[in-house]
Amino acid sequence: MNESHVSRLGQAAGGAVSPSLSAAPGTPRRRFLDFVRDPRGHRPPLSPFLPYPDVVAGTLRLLGITPSGDGVADEIALARALDYEPMFMVGCTQFIFPWTADEAGSDPESVLYTLPTSAGTWTRRVPRGMGLGSFEASFPVQTGEDHAYFQAACRDLEGREDQMRDFFRQWRTKVGDEGVIVIGHVNPYWLAHQVGQATIFLHWHDLEDTYRESMRAVYEASLKIFAIAMEEGFDFMSASGLGLEMTSPELFSIMDVPCLRDYARWTHERGGLFWYHNCGRTQQFFAEGIFDLFEADVIETVAPPPAGDNELAEARKQLRPASCTKGNLDLGRLRESKPEDIVELSRAMVEATRDTPHIHSTADAVLPGTPPANYLAFLRTVRALCP
Repeated sequence: MNESHVSRLGQAAGGAVSPSLSAAPGTPRRRFLDFVRDPRGHRPPLSPFLPYPDVVAGTLRLLGITPSGDGVADEIALARALDYEPMFMVGCTQFIFPWTADEAGSDPESVLYTLPTSAGTWTRRVPRGMGLGSFEASFPVQTGEDHAYFQAACRDLEGREDQMRDFFRQWRTKVGDEGVIVIGHVNPYWLAHQVGQATIFLHWHDLEDTYRESMRAVYEASLKIFAIAMEEGFDFMSASGLGLEMTSPELFSIMDVPCLRDYARWTHERGGLFWYHNCGRTQQFFAEGIFDLFEADVIETVAPPPAGDNELAEARKQLRPASCTKGNLDLGRLRESKPEDIVELSRAMVEATRDTPHIHSTADAVLPGTPPANYLAFLRTVRALCP
């Protein structure tokens, strides 16, 4: 997920802002939501997944439009110029785990991060130059004691409502009706990204009861955040998961599906929409009806080889009609191919999903270094075929 889309807007000081907005008819936000709620009679949205800001800026320049340097404003400008429906994804786990760098306790090789909790101060060390989720040894959940800190941090969410409400309200006000907003993925079965992917299964094997308690704690905390986001006009609640390159069908059914079903049910009971992201190998989930079990309103990214293993038309046939799919243009081919090849790939995506509830998009966040000419070829081709 691209940083410019996730966290910075809410840090800005702001005055009074308008309350939650209702999507006005004919706007990109309304077109997107109308299609998801009832695809019949509505044009399929064209909505790339979090394009890298420099790709957006380069595409604007290619069109003769000067970028502003604001990632959100620039994508809105590009969407207006090319008639597409942008989506923005905004994180929420920073409110549960507000790690703070402690330079006094750091050293030349690593940065010490601290998180005060009701169970005591939780600490982690991260090699310098690396992000909080970029190095296996730096993930804070390493031991049973860490699970106690984790669960305490989830309980300590009280008292941050005003901060959260202001953050989400600023985002809705800035985006307005120019696009939809998805709240970023919490992933309780991944402990909100506080445990490494390679060690999830070790913790599950050795500490299953404790692991389940941690999952339950972050799930409950995330619902408090979701409720505020919905009140402030966010369009989709969301979660994501690992593909079969990192999990098994059995573990997915045990760890992921019950939580995903609960998220979807909670969201639907409040009149909201639920979004599920999985950019890995998911063909078996489609074929065996596993994705149908939690009744998501949008499922992305139906990734093709080599990143995934899906054939789009077949995956779409295997999914219940009430769920929209979103994807599936391969990111590597988008970056490495010639514009004329992108035209053919984009045309194939449209033809594979004619008369089905599909949102035309990319198979994850558009990569840095993607040539603006390629990105423009994708956007123009799809829109020409779905006017």
